[in-house]
Amino acid sequence: MKNFLLSQFDLHQRLYNHVLEDFPDEETNQRLYGNTQINHVKYLAGHLLNSQYGLALMAGLNPEVKWNELFAVMGQSEAKDNFPYPTIEEIKAEWNGLYQPLRQNLAKLTPETLTYPPPKPFNQVATSSGELWAFINHHIAYHIGQIGILRKGFGKKPMRYE
Repeated sequence: MKNFLLSQFDLHQRLYNHVLEDFPDEETNQRLYGNTQINHVKYLAGHLLNSQYGLALMAGLNPEVKWNELFAVMGQSEAKDNFPYPTIEEIKAEWNGLYQPLRQNLAKLTPETLTYPPPKPFNQVATSSGELWAFINHHIAYHIGQIGILRKGFGKKPMRYE
């Protein structure tokens, strides 16, 4: 099971960076068609980063969680308009800096540790650390897909997989 989850984790690393290609910082703060029912790219990118922090906690890391009040998971934040967010490059740099140490810790997890209860508050969405990892993988894929749709709405080329 762990190898499949790691494979998805690695895929998400690549897709996160690809789906954010060619988005200038200013554009990542804009909602498609000005529709406030649609999150902007920057919020989604930061929200995904916040999910990675949750995965890092589950994997035994103690990351410095940046911008939690802006991007918190589990319905604790929402996209804001005309707000001084960090730049998309800062968000991507944080995501990319977390990747290697997180991957190393995930690779060390044993089948037994994946049966342990997840850290709070993640026990609201999963009963074990393995379930939490699978949930976060799904969550990340879902939001990468949303950004992929926004790319098309902003007239950009589709996200690439290679």
